[in-house]
Amino acid sequence: MSNATPRPQESEPVVSNAPVAPPPSGVNPQPPSPNAELQAFERLLAELSAGFIGLAAERIDAAIEDALRRIVLALDIDRCSLIAVSPVTGRIETTHSWALEGVERTPWLNVGQSNPWALSMAQAGRPVVFARLDEVPTEAAVDKATWRRVGLKSHVGMPLLVAGNLRGGLTFGALRREREWPGELLGRMRMLADVFAGVLARQHAEAQRERALDFERLASRTLSALLIAEPQDEARIIETGLRDIARFLGADRATLWEIGDDQRYRRAHHWFADGAPAAEPWSQEELPWIGLRLSEESLVRFARLDELPADAGADRRAMQELGVRSLLAVPVTIAGQRVGVFSVAAVHAECDWPDELLPGVRLLAEVFATLHVRRHSEQRERAAEAEAALWREQFAHVVRVHTVGEMSAALAHEITQPLGAIENYALAARRRASGPAPDLPKVVDLLDRIVAQSARAGDVVTRLRGMVKRHELQLSEIDLERIAAACIDLLRGECEQHDLCIELQRPGVLPRLVADEVHVQQVLLNLLRNAIEAMQAAPPGAPRRIEVSIARVAPEWMSVQVADHGPGIAEAELEQVFEAFHSTKPLGLGVGLAICRRLIEAHGGTLRAAQNPAGGALFEFTLPLAPPESG
Repeated sequence: MSNATPRPQESEPVVSNAPVAPPPSGVNPQPPSPNAELQAFERLLAELSAGFIGLAAERIDAAIEDALRRIVLALDIDRCSLIAVSPVTGRIETTHSWALEGVERTPWLNVGQSNPWALSMAQAGRPVVFARLDEVPTEAAVDKATWRRVGLKSHVGMPLLVAGNLRGGLTFGALRREREWPGELLGRMRMLADVFAGVLARQHAEAQRERALDFERLASRTLSALLIAEPQDEARIIETGLRDIARFLGADRATLWEIGDDQRYRRAHHWFADGAPAAEPWSQEELPWIGLRLSEESLVRFARLDELPADAGADRRAMQELGVRSLLAVPVTIAGQRVGVFSVAAVHAECDWPDELLPGVRLLAEVFATLHVRRHSEQRERAAEAEAALWREQFAHVVRVHTVGEMSAALAHEITQPLGAIENYALAARRRASGPAPDLPKVVDLLDRIVAQSARAGDVVTRLRGMVKRHELQLSEIDLERIAAACIDLLRGECEQHDLCIELQRPGVLPRLVADEVHVQQVLLNLLRNAIEAMQAAPPGAPRRIEVSIARVAPEWMSVQVADHGPGIAEAELEQVFEAFHSTKPLGLGVGLAICRRLIEAHGGTLRAAQNPAGGALFEFTLPLAPPESG
């Protein structure tokens, strides 16, 4: 039976035992023995599995190319290629390929037309294997003609599956001569395909993370521009921001909608790409499913119209008439009241809206909601102090988002270690469980280790989410020493990257202090990050440490000092560094220290900069103690 024709209920195709045709003249007639080839491939599998663990993102592409080269040489074949399938559009393309000298790398093909049978096999999670073209079944006539045209004599195509979804394929091709594919070798090839599937998934996740951080920075720039804009410039800045957001996401329209008295959504601000049809006013009656979801304050998103549920037929027809192929819509609320919608739509090509981008989109929705409140503040007769507090919190939120963006490299470094360990333990558990005599106690032990490493990675993510969560002013009794220790622990990974340490001078018992814990943590974290950056330009021989000290400096005051040993601050700039939008960093927003001072002053304290007597800079903030409780 042909090894390219799957039997019903089988997960692997049958391997043909027919004799191998004699190789063409000039080709080595004595390939390696099957056992020697299998042993060499098993060693290669182990090396590649270990080599990809903990590999930096910028080195993955080169490592994949080298892996394909080693596979070709180990199996004495002619070409090995990695094929990726877009999870959004389904587009299939060869991303990496290595071939022997004189052999063409995998040519570009429209796989849906050139290899429909092989594509259907991959979508079903099944490999395609043939030792000779005569084994290809009759229903694969189109595929067979394609393989004959490109000179393929023997072939293995292993699907790459991630969470049960097809993400690509790993192909092994022989063009000089036909060859057999023993069953044991095919099993190892499937394991290797799983390794590459994990690499692709990790590479995709890393790219999405970087894309999300870039979007957060874009959102921060838009917000910063709005905060200092004159009233007459607001519309221009918003529409410029809408243009930048739409282009970043690959969309053609970005619209801020307001709800009128008649409950129809009308454009407040918008940007349309050239050739994109205008977005017209609409109501919930015209888009019942979408309108209901937004009225319930639920986000609406689809990358393709066929993602809409069966009960959204009217919405699907309306979207087709409007030419919308992909949509992301976020309800905008203020003080618990729905005031509008922020939407991004694609009309020329389908667009994805990954989970990683949603926090940034929601942040922009909050920004525009705040603008709505500001524009209508006189009508709402809101007190000046309440409005000032709202804008102060918006400034503080910008700093938190920007700080997290700058901390992303260190956080990624912390997360990579547990994720690499999880991958290593999972592969080890799989090998233990798939052997002829599974070592179940060892498998259980490996699974326990995976759980522990997952908890470790989750803790890092939880800390990051806590940093960007919106926060209203809340005064309570706080522990300064605990807050300082938590900030130092959060920056531990970044300090390790720069060969630094942060020393906390523990003050002993401190009097009670009433303040907003999140704001105090934010100020201290910003000062520590500035100190870390300053230490990167420290003079030779300077101590590689940052000192944090907490002390009671007067009967009614507590002091926190952060001292570094960097290049220091010029005497003339000690006060200038607190001015808004003044930054000594090439990519800085210039709002960090200004907001830190405003947050401390809102508590009744002070924030100052000075020269560190031991070399470097020193920042100190003071906070008033809580009045003693009356007896």
